[in-house]
Amino acid sequence: MTKAINPSRMTFRIAFGHDADIGEVNPNTGTPIQKFSADFSCWAGQWSLNVQQQLTIAGAGITNAVVFFIRHNPAVNETLQVQRGFDLYKIDSISADDGLQNEGFDLITCHRVVTKHG
Repeated sequence: MTKAINPSRMTFRIAFGHDADIGEVNPNTGTPIQKFSADFSCWAGQWSLNVQQQLTIAGAGITNAVVFFIRHNPAVNETLQVQRGFDLYKIDSISADDGLQNEGFDLITCHRVVTKHG
């Protein structure tokens, strides 16, 4: 599957991270305001889904899916969020390359998160 990945298509960086308190409190609710905090970033490309893959993802209830590919990175897991530019994504699944890990790629299926306003 990932043999078709061309590393020259890795033209942008994505950040992986989590929500963290920014030290402010929402005056309306009294709850801490959280914002995305990057843990690390890497070069990535966007994977184009074929029709079968689109149907499979739609059948799993994932809408507005986007798939990024990166060099294999064992630090990437489904508890992290992904940021590309100003857009934030939740990871739905990770398909790790089963080839040589140093030269392998991971396909990360995500959906865009609606921004929460504090």
